[in-house]
Amino acid sequence: MNPRHDAGGLFILGFDGTRLDAEIEGVVERWRPAGFILFRRNIESPHQVASLCRGLYRLYPASDPPLISVDQEGGRVARLRAPFTELPSARVLGRYVARTGSLRLIELAAAVTAAELTAVGINFNYAPVMDVDSNPDNPVIGDRAFASDPEAVATIGCRQLRTLQQRGLLACAKHFPGHGDTSTDSHHDLPVVTRDRKALAALELRPFRAAVEAGVAAVMTAHVLYPALDATYPATLSRPILTGLLRDELGFDGLIVTDNMEMRGVWGRWPAAELVSRGINAGCDLFIGGGGGLYGQQPQTHIQFSLMEALAEQIACGAIPAERIALSLRRIRTAKRRWLASSGVGSDEELGRLIGSAEHQRIAAMLWEDRPADG
Repeated sequence: MNPRHDAGGLFILGFDGTRLDAEIEGVVERWRPAGFILFRRNIESPHQVASLCRGLYRLYPASDPPLISVDQEGGRVARLRAPFTELPSARVLGRYVARTGSLRLIELAAAVTAAELTAVGINFNYAPVMDVDSNPDNPVIGDRAFASDPEAVATIGCRQLRTLQQRGLLACAKHFPGHGDTSTDSHHDLPVVTRDRKALAALELRPFRAAVEAGVAAVMTAHVLYPALDATYPATLSRPILTGLLRDELGFDGLIVTDNMEMRGVWGRWPAAELVSRGINAGCDLFIGGGGGLYGQQPQTHIQFSLMEALAEQIACGAIPAERIALSLRRIRTAKRRWLASSGVGSDEELGRLIGSAEHQRIAAMLWEDRPADG
């Protein structure tokens, strides 16, 4: 057993730069992270992203490829910009469905995202957002949500996630158990949702229950406090929420992924050692680090390494049982085997044919044209 490799195996790391270099190679050798998250600071062009991903794949055995992830929701939260096909926000998609009653264009748009991301080697997308747009004062969700009706969110989000996964891209429903009814941005502070348990079940939880039933590969936690579910800890650190509610009540056995651990909803409120131990005890399988911020432009920080060191120390001294770490590592391997059978990077010819193609632009244009003047 190598405590550093076991700890790193539960982390998705960020890095600076647009090329593979000796520093990244050293991090992989030392920590064997589960994978990486790409931010805008890592992206210049389709061919550059493909080259970067190709290099990252070479650092791992073919039988155990890295998870290479990104936030590509559409609208304002999209790391890959033109010449990649730019799709509108979830709110625009929701209004299109409300107006037409059709999910066909939602499916086509998700297929565009899957085709372009997998072509350059990205295999894990932190989408769809399954939050309900229930608070007009919400500073961080808003147009990232499909609708204010939980059934509409569930229907559109499940169609999107099924399409992504059918095309070899892990999907991630976020932010469990619901970030829609907040008036604080968890990037900067700890939001609180004061709904009682019955109200949460009726509104916030319905899309996530549907996502679990639809077979979503991963669920991302919210750095949000829900006193009706856990009076002390936010969802990311809460065993009653992640194990009691998500695992036991909703029956989810996929990957539980934290939101970025550098966000102020958690970082700075508890010591690094307590963050990882409580996260593991709560039920988390993967921790995300690497800076970035909401728009993906902030540089890498020391925080992700502080968290990995803290976890490695606890593994080495037995403070966290080896069986618990093995369980998360097994879930990660299972997800890779199920969804990443054809994981890799497309040829230059494939990139030229797919990225921002006329057909993809046509699909995007149909959605953009449907956008209301205020959307």
